[in-house]
Amino acid sequence: MIVKWLAKTETLASELACSLAARALKLNVPNGALVLCEREQLPGIPARVRGSPADLVMCYGSEYQWPDDTVARPKGAEAQAEWVWGKVCNTPQGAAGGVWDELVANEDRHHENVVFDGQRWWLIDHEKALSTVAKVMKQFAQTVARQSVIEHRGKRNQLAMEMLRRRSADHKMEALPPSWLQLRQRLAWLVDQSRQWDGATGMPPVDNVLFMCHIYLQGIDLRLPALAYLLSQRMARPSSEALWDPNSNSNLSTKG
Repeated sequence: MIVKWLAKTETLASELACSLAARALKLNVPNGALVLCEREQLPGIPARVRGSPADLVMCYGSEYQWPDDTVARPKGAEAQAEWVWGKVCNTPQGAAGGVWDELVANEDRHHENVVFDGQRWWLIDHEKALSTVAKVMKQFAQTVARQSVIEHRGKRNQLAMEMLRRRSADHKMEALPPSWLQLRQRLAWLVDQSRQWDGATGMPPVDNVLFMCHIYLQGIDLRLPALAYLLSQRMARPSSEALWDPNSNSNLSTKG
């Protein structure tokens, strides 16, 4: 496993919920787990959280997907990003990743949080997904809060836009939401099971993360029926870069 310390409880819960939900939908996101570490095993954590050596530190663990280092990649961040997007967009994981990021409102997909293991691309790092769910989780039972979870859209969806730019005629992203709805029973089962995690460990910090994870899973389940609409809205809206690109035919002009 890759083990990383995360400062916020909400981030731990988001990572875990995304891992669980993605696997329920049969997507390439590594298995995740909460990992309790001894502080001496985490020399890089800030001094403010070190505390007593006897205290355990909760981290997020992600099943390691061994990257394929035999593939020659171009040097330079811009060239490497272009290479990665070109490769991933020509695989089934490209379309699935773009739709997945819309479902969980992940605004932070970039070329360094997709991993190629020699056969498939894997989506990693979901620290910034589900941000709206975190904001309304305490009022989750209220209709207004539930609706805001369903309607929320991330500011950007990099992978979906890369798919649309590179494969405008055959990206096939619209076909995925209906097929994922057929798997909703798996997601609903997961939501139901996670409801039973409340107080399951008797360790308040861990139980708090598990409770938040349950709320996040509920949010993903709520958003799934609206995914086709959210995705169509995303693809219909031009990017801010395109609006001001002098070479683009889609520029907006003002008259007055």
